[in-house]
Amino acid sequence: MKPEYLNATAAAEYLGVSKTTFWRMRKECPVNVYFFEASCHRFKRSDLDEWAEQFKEGVEE
Repeated sequence: MKPEYLNATAAAEYLGVSKTTFWRMRKECPVNVYFFEASCHRFKRSDLDEWAEQFKEGVEE
């Protein structure tokens, strides 16, 4: 079973981009972040799917 919440490295890998590209994309179009501990933030897989579609649409316009 795949984890529902991903760290930044896993999220970038899931989206097929480098970690640096993922952070650049986040600056342009924020995505929901979930905090489980003070320094532990994760990205929900379903949010990443929706976010990637929105980001893609924004780039194409």
